[in-house]
Amino acid sequence: MLRYAVLGSGSSGNSYVLTDGSTSILIDQGYSVVELGRRLSSFGIALSSVAGVCVTHLHPDHAKGVGTLARKLGVPVYIPEEAQQKELQVMEKLSIPQDCLKTVYPGSSFSMGPFTLGCFSTSHDSAGSVGWTIGLENSKVMVLTDTGCFSEDQCKLAEVADILFLEANYDEQMLLKGPYPYFLKKRISGNSGHLSNDQALAFLQTSGFHGKHVYFIHLSDTNNNPSKLEQAAGQNLTVPFTVCEKGKSYGGDLEQL
Repeated sequence: MLRYAVLGSGSSGNSYVLTDGSTSILIDQGYSVVELGRRLSSFGIALSSVAGVCVTHLHPDHAKGVGTLARKLGVPVYIPEEAQQKELQVMEKLSIPQDCLKTVYPGSSFSMGPFTLGCFSTSHDSAGSVGWTIGLENSKVMVLTDTGCFSEDQCKLAEVADILFLEANYDEQMLLKGPYPYFLKKRISGNSGHLSNDQALAFLQTSGFHGKHVYFIHLSDTNNNPSKLEQAAGQNLTVPFTVCEKGKSYGGDLEQL
């Protein structure tokens, strides 16, 4: 059985875990090791079971804990080549041991224990940003976050996914009328920013996602409202969904198909 959890999602920290009961994989690690261990433990997952971390991009809320975790556990950290080359100051600050740092490329795949992983390019203002696909036997999970727009290739990946973690960062009207300065509103809503609620729903429609569950992640606490997204999703979706509130954890499992 594949078990998974949104350990936390939002500007204060992001991390997702997938496990077969013995090998666990993290997508992003934006927490201290102590906090990560606490959140894993709430799902009965041991910190020692973590076999590696796959990073979507190097913004602190997604990556600030990867260096500490790598130094503590000696686990590999998978970061795209472009991110490593263009975010030199961030990489230096993370202090990932050289033998733990692994280079990945969009479109390629690799194995970690029983899992098969691959990454794909996203559109965000962090060099080399990617999303991830994770496969275990015939089950597939997709993580699409921190991207200002979506692509045909991403839609094809979602079409065959069983579980989808999908960004729905902001409500367009709340962002427009909200307190952020104009330049920040443009950054968030631009093609290198984040997906809005409407864009997330459009992605689901365009991709034809018909999997087991979609989790809406990375909601802004200033520019979004979980109840607004839940209402819109309820009116538009036929697949089960969960709106993940900032900082809270959500889990599930998937029988092997």
